[in-house]
Amino acid sequence: MDEVQCTFKNEQENDSIKKEKELIKYTELDHNELVKLTKEAIHNIIESDPLLSGLPTDVTIEELKAQIAVAQGQAITLYLNRGELPKLGIVVPPHNTTVLDLKKAIKRHTNLALKREKIKKKISWKHIWKKYHLCFENIKLINDNENIKTYGITNKAELYYLKRRREKNKLIKHS
Repeated sequence: MDEVQCTFKNEQENDSIKKEKELIKYTELDHNELVKLTKEAIHNIIESDPLLSGLPTDVTIEELKAQIAVAQGQAITLYLNRGELPKLGIVVPPHNTTVLDLKKAIKRHTNLALKREKIKKKISWKHIWKKYHLCFENIKLINDNENIKTYGITNKAELYYLKRRREKNKLIKHS
């Protein structure tokens, strides 16, 4: 009887080892499957968190940090009205942010938005700033070194582009 029990135990152990090996075989994932599962898990976490729910699925570390800073009151969100294009949310610190810092943030956010839409287009920002003014409530943000607070820009303010008018007779003769 002991031999029968021993044989039965060995068969059970062999069966469980076979099952473990099959399970390991099926649970081994290739890189692409693992990346897909990781992205799904991150997406589920982001969607379930009320603080992060508005972020895209391919969120960057910079965007996560910016969203957390906004929630903690360490940053503000400004919206850039781009005409027919969707408004672009730009996160900047509320203190010591200059117009130049704001322009750099607009550049980063615009390039990221184009990348997400899979648009491979190089934007000449030198050309943009030469042809357009950045404006807030009919005020042109012309001094790059000026703090945005001096223009009255606060959280959830809406900015827009205004085409520059060509100034005739730029050369003024001093008499």
